[in-house]
Amino acid sequence: MRRLAALHDASSRWLFAIAGVALCIAVSLYVLEVMLRYGLGAPTTWSNEVVQYALAVMIFCALPDVTRRNAHVTIDILPDALPRSVAIWLDAITTLLAAMACAIAAWIVAGEALRQFDRGLMTNAANPIPRWWITAVISIGLGSAALHFLRQTTRRAA
Repeated sequence: MRRLAALHDASSRWLFAIAGVALCIAVSLYVLEVMLRYGLGAPTTWSNEVVQYALAVMIFCALPDVTRRNAHVTIDILPDALPRSVAIWLDAITTLLAAMACAIAAWIVAGEALRQFDRGLMTNAANPIPRWWITAVISIGLGSAALHFLRQTTRRAA
């Protein structure tokens, strides 16, 4: 089980690295677009689309590692006001609910990715690309985050 957990952690770190690459691509394309549009009067037809796709990759590839490190934003007014034993149970319950929400969302999005792949659906853009891979990235990110939440729940319960 530890090997699977280590593999899951490693895959989350790799996805986070991919999110970093997507961020670099998005920033570079914004700079390029500004230079071409306002400096040379020759805007691209594709850079804004690529930045939109990179945004989805950034968010959903970073999500698993952010969840693994428990680095997401938390509002802890209520847990801080509760007795320690109750706060621990509240944390376990909310972590389990987060796991369930991410897992259900991943399942729904994965089904949509398969439907998009089967139908050959393309994005509505000046330069259309297949939709399924973007949707699959979203599903992978949500599914991996769900697994991290579930692992955190079992660790906290032990």
